[in-house]
Amino acid sequence: MKHSKAHALFALLLAPLLGCAALGLGGGSIPDVKPPKVDITSVSMAKMPSNRDLASYYCAQYLGPLVCRAFGPVPSASDMEFAFDVELALANSSKVPLPLVQTLFAFTAFPGAQDAQNLGTVCLSFCEDPNNCRQDANACRSDEPEIRDVRDFANAASGFLMSTALGERKFSDLRVRTLPPNDETKMVVRLGLDPAQMLGLIRQLGKGELDRIKKGQVPEFNIPYEIEGTAWVSVESLGRLATGFGPAAGQWRLQR
Repeated sequence: MKHSKAHALFALLLAPLLGCAALGLGGGSIPDVKPPKVDITSVSMAKMPSNRDLASYYCAQYLGPLVCRAFGPVPSASDMEFAFDVELALANSSKVPLPLVQTLFAFTAFPGAQDAQNLGTVCLSFCEDPNNCRQDANACRSDEPEIRDVRDFANAASGFLMSTALGERKFSDLRVRTLPPNDETKMVVRLGLDPAQMLGLIRQLGKGELDRIKKGQVPEFNIPYEIEGTAWVSVESLGRLATGFGPAAGQWRLQR
């Protein structure tokens, strides 16, 4: 009898350390949560100038608008939009839902170029109330050594990459996405590139096509790219978990 009372007292003393499960009450344990698996499933052009648009723009700079009338009206830099859609597949293998709270995108145009300001980053925060969703680049930081965060892209050109959800005030795109347990979710994020910076890169790195423009020929611009990033989910009692995605590489071929 004394032994059974002693065992019961010992169990009660250990209960705060072992949790409710030690007393057979269930609960109290931290769920086994893994970061989601994130893949880039597609990167597609949404808004891009045509080859004729670029021919008219650059020709007017080199030869003057009167000489270049064959290419059509001369657009301004602000008239030319560079936007693309990134589709992500997010697989949650845990038994609990995982709200997606931040994503970091790092985009490189013309990845093989040397000494070019061709890298851009954007940090997106998602909120329950997307109309009051404070954006802060410092939100895309991580203390996990194997995770790439905004500090790993410190040489990114300011303002080169942007979120059209902010620029076009489509705040609904900033609503938190919750990844269901043991399920996969897809989401599409539209990103944009600063027109002036992008036009400068094309001028700098597309010299062969610029020579064609000077000869009165329509160019055939191709824009190679690479994109990668990091996603953060929120876990109750654990804080944030991060996972990287990419890099994915491809090439956009502009329309005639």
